[in-house]
Amino acid sequence: MSLVGPPPGSWAVDADSAGARQVVPGLWRLRLPLPWQYIEHVNAWVVERDDGVMLVDCGSAGDESMLDAFANALRAAGHEVEDVRALVATHTHSDHVGIAPWVLERSGAELWMHPATGHFYDALRDPAGIEAARGRRARAEGVPGPLLPDYRDVREETQGMIGAVDPDRELGDGVRLPSSLGDWEVIETPGHSPSHVCLVQRERGIAILGDLVSPVFAPYFDYGYTPDPVAEYLASLERVEALGVRLGLPGHGRPLEDVAGAIALHRHGVGDRLAAVELALGAGGITAYDLTRRVFGEPASSELGVWQLG
Repeated sequence: MSLVGPPPGSWAVDADSAGARQVVPGLWRLRLPLPWQYIEHVNAWVVERDDGVMLVDCGSAGDESMLDAFANALRAAGHEVEDVRALVATHTHSDHVGIAPWVLERSGAELWMHPATGHFYDALRDPAGIEAARGRRARAEGVPGPLLPDYRDVREETQGMIGAVDPDRELGDGVRLPSSLGDWEVIETPGHSPSHVCLVQRERGIAILGDLVSPVFAPYFDYGYTPDPVAEYLASLERVEALGVRLGLPGHGRPLEDVAGAIALHRHGVGDRLAAVELALGAGGITAYDLTRRVFGEPASSELGVWQLG
């Protein structure tokens, strides 16, 4: 059962800071502000189609300013929400599909998403049950009683997403999405979350990467829904590496011109983190909470502490 942690103190963002930049003709990056202390923005991608646009991810909910920011960025790319014909989710996390119901209602678009959404939707559909389960898990892992409220919190899901919406079309390996740039092929890439996929335009050597990699190594794994998220993540890195992609479009940060280098950074980062855990375990039997403190030291915030335990 993933431990998500407390939400930001305020979900409000500066809507005027949202913007758009053309990556190649027919493909735009939307830079959408986020209220998280450690994650300042999320990317969405606008891909031209004959009948409008395909939108890949759409940003978080939580405050009306999120909707304004999205509308501002989409307008800067020359489009309105009514132009969206397909909304495609790289994965089911609040910062990537939080406003999906709002986009779908106003555009009439189809939602394309991987069906393994329980890792996020469970807390929306049964917040009391998931909160209790997280509390039990945190207590078993040694979290002190006064800190348990932060570790069992479900408000990222219940506040950061307008609502749970099931896909009209399910994403899986080999599904193809048409665009003016050619078809985008779906590659299943679990690890960060069970629902994670990448979209690849093979002829142009471009991949929309979601949260598989970014310019920096900042891992997060949804655990408790699959046997081994870290092993799945490493296998996903190998799958994308084998494609020989020339331009990677991550969920956070600027486009990556050295995709192979970014994959190597993340693979080595996982190896270094595992080595640090093994070293800490060698000092004697401890709880997961104590282990986290040995590896990272005292966290700068309760939010960071929960992420580190994950």
